[in-house]
Amino acid sequence: MHKRGVELLVENVFFDLYVAGEDVMLDLKKVGFPLKSFDMITNQNPRVKISSFPALRKGLTEVGTGHKIGYFLPLIEVIVSPDKMKAEIIINMTITEFQSEKHRLLQLVRKSLDDHGIVFGIIELTETDLFPGRPVIAALGREPEKGVDAQITYIKKPEKKPIIREDGLADYYEMNFVTHVAEGDWLGEKIPPTDGIPGKDIFGGVVVAMRGSDEKLQYDRKSVVEVEEQGKVVLRALFGGALEFIDDLVSVGKHLIINGDVGPETGSITFDGAVTVHGTVMAGYSVNATGDISIEGNEGVTNAKEICSSEGDLYIKGGVFGGDISLIEASGDIFIKHANNCKLFAKNIHVGLYILGSDVVGETVAVDKNRGKIIGGRIEALFRIECGFAGNAHERTTHLQAKGIDKDLIYQEIQQMALELKELQKTAGNLESQLSMIEGAHSHQLRGEQAEAYEKLKKTLRASRDMMFELDREIQAGLYKIKTATPPQIEITREAYPGVIIQIGAKSSQLNKTTKGVFEVVDNVLNV
Repeated sequence: MHKRGVELLVENVFFDLYVAGEDVMLDLKKVGFPLKSFDMITNQNPRVKISSFPALRKGLTEVGTGHKIGYFLPLIEVIVSPDKMKAEIIINMTITEFQSEKHRLLQLVRKSLDDHGIVFGIIELTETDLFPGRPVIAALGREPEKGVDAQITYIKKPEKKPIIREDGLADYYEMNFVTHVAEGDWLGEKIPPTDGIPGKDIFGGVVVAMRGSDEKLQYDRKSVVEVEEQGKVVLRALFGGALEFIDDLVSVGKHLIINGDVGPETGSITFDGAVTVHGTVMAGYSVNATGDISIEGNEGVTNAKEICSSEGDLYIKGGVFGGDISLIEASGDIFIKHANNCKLFAKNIHVGLYILGSDVVGETVAVDKNRGKIIGGRIEALFRIECGFAGNAHERTTHLQAKGIDKDLIYQEIQQMALELKELQKTAGNLESQLSMIEGAHSHQLRGEQAEAYEKLKKTLRASRDMMFELDREIQAGLYKIKTATPPQIEITREAYPGVIIQIGAKSSQLNKTTKGVFEVVDNVLNV
């Protein structure tokens, strides 16, 4: 006989299986009951949950009372997710029990949910939703909604490219080159992030919503200020000048505007910033600027001494008649209508009509491929030269050279820099060791020559680190140059006349008949 408060589930010659509280207990009277046959008992008693296989094996092999082999599941089992956002119910019944109790199961489910304190998001189930042993979602919480992220807008970055005319030809005479902004002009804004909408778990608890992600406005604090206006953070120009994007930071650079010509009234111009000349640069005068230079007179520039941008781009709307004295130079790109008897140096050089008798050096040199001409002079590009016509019917000598990069030489330079970097790292390591020893011996107590030696060590270490940083930067730049380099190429789309010298790398050939096409070195042979 079992104690009061227990429920006998199975009684046979081998064991008694019963429930005590929430535990399933087994009193073994005799060994020999097959372990596999116990599956039949659990199938007939779906509420019996075996806690572990070793516990059951022990209960069936060691004669004695009080073997705890598992626990007794409720008739309607409620399983709540760890985040309290979902409740599932499992009906622990046999098919026979299920059929006989079906009429009151929905009522039992609702009572079980109530007993667990589930009050929100309860799903209206029907009898067809229920089946023994199968999990059914009975309640779902409301997920919180994250707030809207900050929305940032900047003034559009001016695109430096020629206007394309309706006939498809590039018109290098019209470009929006330097964008002037006035003090207080709008340069960008941020709509701040919003608070989210809270959710609710199945117990009615509030689920906190995340606020939208914030983001910082990127701008140059020396020339742009942020102000709050109507719930927004607005960027405005601190002073008038040229719109610039330096390392993707919106900024305002100094901007010198010459409403007429650069000549006797102004003298030659040297300016730290951008320069816009609405007229021309007269013979013998110069414009030197750190920023972009825009010469917007229709008549172009004749016999100017030099026009040079040390950090920006350069635009000459009317072209240049150089008289073999004009130097036109930019660290970035040059956009020009034509170049006549002058020198052009830039990263990329874009010409609308022609280059005549000029020395030109850049990474790429592009003259309009439909009508653009290169006649006479020497054009030297690192990667590519393109034009419509090269030379002329009078067989004027015209030298076109696409050099390409010497990858082997760059590799050698990289290897040499890597050796230097290794030595510097070794030196820096030794210096750090010396400094740590001194610092361990109370460096703040040093006086006289000892203090001077300590400061000298620190200074030497800083210098070594600066050199290491610079060397690493140069190594990365060299590797990037090798990775991104394109094979040198010259393309003449319409006609290349006799007298034109085509040079790709070290291989060159002078044309003796009219031709056209893309010229390059293929299998170590120049295809002229």
